[in-house]
Amino acid sequence: MKELDKNINRKYSISDYDPDWIVRFGSIKDFVKNIFKDKALSIEHVGSTSISGMKAKPIIDVLITVKDIKDLSKEIDEMIRAGYECGENYIAPNTLIFFSVGPDGEKLENIHVCEINSFKAKQFIIMRDFFRVFPEKAKAYSDLKESNMQKFPDDYPAYRTAKKPFLDQIEKEAYEWFENIK
Repeated sequence: MKELDKNINRKYSISDYDPDWIVRFGSIKDFVKNIFKDKALSIEHVGSTSISGMKAKPIIDVLITVKDIKDLSKEIDEMIRAGYECGENYIAPNTLIFFSVGPDGEKLENIHVCEINSFKAKQFIIMRDFFRVFPEKAKAYSDLKESNMQKFPDDYPAYRTAKKPFLDQIEKEAYEWFENIK
């Protein structure tokens, strides 16, 4: 498995919302369902491409929840044979990521594997659902991403850093909202 660094400078772009992202997610879901079978407790479309109307890096983010992250050696081998690169603990401890890269070096999809009740799995879902319920927050995030892309077109780490204060605040709001609807 690769040692991955989220803050490495890499090529990226921001696109207007594309309804085809839902179709692409459906294809990926069918594919990973055949590999993970009953170990996949859920397969969710997460991240910005799962938010209608939101601008995003055109990378489909998928969340697969499993009971135990340590019991996936066969699935890891199958994903690698299918052309995916794999990394451990990329987004959080006890997580896996599978990703594919296009001919121009841009990521095409991220398949995150998290244990079912982990903080990271919950975070993906709560943030997605919050943006879906509050489209004005999704628009503000879209606008920020576009502005940061213009400021840092060739500096992905600076783009990520510039988003962090906004996302930290949104995450607080999202968790407060989630606690109030439970």
